[in-house]
Amino acid sequence: MQNNMFITYALPLLSSILLTLLVMPAVVRLAQRLGAVDQPNERKVHAIATPRMGGVAFFISLLLIPFTMLDVTPATQGFLLGLFIVGCTGFADDIFDISPRLKFLGIIAGTSVFIVMSGTAINDLGDLFDMGNIETGWFAIPLTLIGMVGFINALNLSDGLDGLAAGITLIAAYFLGSFALSIGDQASLIIAIVLFGSMIGFLYFNSHPARIFMGDTGSLILGYVLACLCLMLLQSGEGAVISPISMGILLGLPLSDTLYVMTKRVMKGKSPFQPDKTHFHHRLIELGLSHKGVVATFYGLIFFYASVAALFAGSAEWMQSLVLLGLVAGTYLTLALLERGSFSFAMPADDEVSDSPAAHHSSSYYSMTRALGRSIPVVTWVIPLVLLLPVVMIERSTTMALCMAVMMVLVVILYPWREGRDATWSQGLIYLLIFALLFQINMSEQSWVLNYMVVMTGLLALWVVLKLYFKRNMRVFLTTGLESLLLVFSWVTPWLIGRFNLFSADIQASLYVVCVEAVIFLVAAKIVLRRQPKRNTQMLVSLLILAAISLF
Repeated sequence: MQNNMFITYALPLLSSILLTLLVMPAVVRLAQRLGAVDQPNERKVHAIATPRMGGVAFFISLLLIPFTMLDVTPATQGFLLGLFIVGCTGFADDIFDISPRLKFLGIIAGTSVFIVMSGTAINDLGDLFDMGNIETGWFAIPLTLIGMVGFINALNLSDGLDGLAAGITLIAAYFLGSFALSIGDQASLIIAIVLFGSMIGFLYFNSHPARIFMGDTGSLILGYVLACLCLMLLQSGEGAVISPISMGILLGLPLSDTLYVMTKRVMKGKSPFQPDKTHFHHRLIELGLSHKGVVATFYGLIFFYASVAALFAGSAEWMQSLVLLGLVAGTYLTLALLERGSFSFAMPADDEVSDSPAAHHSSSYYSMTRALGRSIPVVTWVIPLVLLLPVVMIERSTTMALCMAVMMVLVVILYPWREGRDATWSQGLIYLLIFALLFQINMSEQSWVLNYMVVMTGLLALWVVLKLYFKRNMRVFLTTGLESLLLVFSWVTPWLIGRFNLFSADIQASLYVVCVEAVIFLVAAKIVLRRQPKRNTQMLVSLLILAAISLF
């Protein structure tokens, strides 16, 4: 039973990741040949000409994989046909730069096809004011159309930094998939999984510095798919778990950002669709955050909004509406206060942090610093060796072996073996492998294994504390977008399991333990691996060997 479920969910995930990765190089060459290249200008962040139209890669995944895996129903037919129309509209805009009117008509046509064929509409808004459900009546279809078109435009406008729109979609797909799993909506779950996997494959090329942008092909598709998922869940769940206001909380940040920016433009007498640099992420850049820092901050905020949506799902709609207002007001008030106070997130250089006055206490301080420095190559090998004994001794299960095999395949494919672009992917994937190994170890029923891991993790934590105290290099805690995603996904997952009773309490408890241990291992790995491509590869290979051992 568990193996069948694993295959059902792992197959679309792996297929979408691999298909996106395989198609993307051809899309890059096609974009360059067709002249679909985004040139830098005063309102854009990137400094070099970059191919756009990257959305074509996950457009193919989202069309082919659900088509082959989903039952033929009016909802799936409407979804795929509408997706084709919206995708072609974005593709035409990336190549020919069509007028806003034609693009708008294409979006309306695609969303209308989905609404009519699926029979999905927002028939009521729930009890937003504690005065009974607000029925939409004859206005249900126009309201649904306006909502879908508005959200597609909102996600299109949020595509302003490398990895931003894709990361937002990745997080939203994860939570929407959790909602679908909790209410037994298989079709929505498969679509969410395919969308999630496609974003993993796309982020490999789109993480900063991006090798390709998604273009309007991608941003329109992502907005359309997320909007369809929300409507399908509303229809499937019948309001028992998911309500319109819950979706509003989940996607509250990009929606509120779009409303704020467009309202401000209108008040200044400008077109609401005129591009500028007043979006939320642009304002974070003005506060001194780096490109990666802004993306990581945005990911964290999206996770927070989504977690609140999951926490209050099923609660009274009027309470959820107050929560949404409080979240948006709190977010923008905090940002305004930071701007008014001329606050800056700019970080000092490594040497400025390391050479603090407190670092000149005594010769014993320098002796300890040198000793800890010499320990780094040793700890590089200690991390995998600590995991060797429990990996060899624990009992195996078919499901866990399949999970580990999938993890190994993904890591080998996504790892930047040439280390020419961005070492953050290597560290993130190393963390992913460590997390998988720790989870397998902590699922053991042998008490000595659990006690052994507590002791070893404690000793590693002591080394981390000493290293940070004597080196005083707090920049090790800075995370990139990928690391932020992995960390928050790992911490949110056990909570969602308990929130919606998705798996057993034992799995939930084990995941919480793994989260604590994995953070300590991650910080230790970041200390020994920063700017060390050779060490990165050595540790990765040793972890892959451990993962292979765990399969047998």
